[in-house]
Amino acid sequence: MRYFIPEWDDRVDPGFDFIRDQHSQAHKEDALNNDTYMWDIFGIENVPFDGVLVSIATIQEKKSKYAKILENGIHRFFGLPQNFEIMADCGAFSYIDEPVPLYSTSEALQLYSDLGFNYGVSVDHLVVPMYRDQNGERMRITYNNGLAAFEEWSRKYRNDFQLIVAVQGETVSDYLTMYNDFIRHGISHLAFGGLVRSPTIFLIELLDALIDEIRDAKIRPEYLHFFGLARCDLFSRFQQLEEFGIRVAFDSASYLRKAWLSSASTQLNYITPDWKGYSAIRIPEKLKGKKKDLVQQPVLDMVGQECLRALRRYDQGSIDIEDVLKPLTRFNSAIQEKPRVLEYYRRVLEEKPWKACPCPICREHGIEVIIFRGNNRNRRRGFHNTWAFHQILRDPSLWTNCIKKKRPDDAFQYVESLDFLQKGDNVLVITGCTKKKLDSLGNVTAPAKEMYQGMVFRKVREYAESMGFDYAIISAKYGLLFPDDMIEGYEQVLRSKADIKSLQPAVEDRLGEIIDQYDQIMVIAGMTYRMVLENIWDDRFVFLKARGIGDLCSIVAHSIPLRDRSLDEFVSSS
Repeated sequence: MRYFIPEWDDRVDPGFDFIRDQHSQAHKEDALNNDTYMWDIFGIENVPFDGVLVSIATIQEKKSKYAKILENGIHRFFGLPQNFEIMADCGAFSYIDEPVPLYSTSEALQLYSDLGFNYGVSVDHLVVPMYRDQNGERMRITYNNGLAAFEEWSRKYRNDFQLIVAVQGETVSDYLTMYNDFIRHGISHLAFGGLVRSPTIFLIELLDALIDEIRDAKIRPEYLHFFGLARCDLFSRFQQLEEFGIRVAFDSASYLRKAWLSSASTQLNYITPDWKGYSAIRIPEKLKGKKKDLVQQPVLDMVGQECLRALRRYDQGSIDIEDVLKPLTRFNSAIQEKPRVLEYYRRVLEEKPWKACPCPICREHGIEVIIFRGNNRNRRRGFHNTWAFHQILRDPSLWTNCIKKKRPDDAFQYVESLDFLQKGDNVLVITGCTKKKLDSLGNVTAPAKEMYQGMVFRKVREYAESMGFDYAIISAKYGLLFPDDMIEGYEQVLRSKADIKSLQPAVEDRLGEIIDQYDQIMVIAGMTYRMVLENIWDDRFVFLKARGIGDLCSIVAHSIPLRDRSLDEFVSSS
């Protein structure tokens, strides 16, 4: 299997001064030319991936960068040898809301040739639930562009780069139909797109069907690429495809980005090849959002530097762990971070994973890698994570360590407060139905938001509405409900695994129609209701963790913004 890393300006300042938190003069003068990529640090022979994926839409966003690429070609710009594989696509997510792609087939092929890419992907159009009424047309566009690209590439560019034809679909049948049509036209290099947000159960169904199709076929592809699918659950299927003599590849930056995007409670900011995960120790240079006025900047600087000095002394063995946790506790209190994170910090400090790691990042920078503070630490930690993932990929005996378990406890990200969400964020809140209702005998019909009267639901409703978030309810009888859906009262509850399994299709179908509209899905519900979502989760899903219903209500209640009270309200309440 070949692993490609998407190129999103993941560079660091090689001369960054960690002691003074200062950039080098070279970075200040010309960061684009003087900062370094992952391959510059690891060396081309040991870089932890097999190729780079470049989006044309992304590189064209930055005019100075794009001008240099046009001038030098893609390999020379990145400082990579010509035989190091660089793949290009047009970045279908950049025009997902458009009726047609922003690039024509001829424009794309000309760019791939002019810039010197090793691989170029035909222009596709994403098939997504939010534009379901367009899905037939989007598949037609992808299919026609694939045939047109193959015809033009065969005539003009066969000696310049290898064409990869994109396959899109909504169902397993859609994907296989387009795949087979391309195979019949003599196309041997194909890429399956639009799958990055699909539940793993769907991906396994697709791959199993593809394996069966290829096993019985007279003509087999030479190369298959799967966009965004760096999931350990799928590696054994990729391996089966390779046993047919097919080269298989995929791309993802998810392990790199866990370094700064995963919450402290997930303990996945730093991962090891045996899939142990750790929280990074958060010592921000500046406070943002609701916390920005908690501490004056000089005080934040002083306390932060105290923590950094203590961490370095601990790394050198001159103080013990309690001497480190004291300043971290003070800093944590000052920025009003949950006390629970100190448990995560103690764990990573006790186990010192950076000490045992042989990667060049940990060897050179030591404990700085585990500190959550600015691009030059966070992105280097992401480089380490990419290296760790590559070690897992290369050793099948390690795959089972990172396969997501079936229970949401092991698969979802957990948070212990709602402070990270801001009013007006693009969030969908999902909660569960309640036993207490306006009526349980079917004698009353009312909107779902009024039917449910349980304390948790009422607090979640008030929180979502006051924050400007959309919300939905998992109902034991109706599946997924929206606030204004008219329903009759009922007594049905979720009890068994059979109840959960029977409810999942209805919830998944309705949630699938809207899920692509949201940046974050916040789940505030009990375990039984969480398990209904286990087949459809992705990196946007977060669960609120609490010690029982009382604690859950308290967390939600304290997150409800205070209303501006009018003078009349004040007088009447006095």
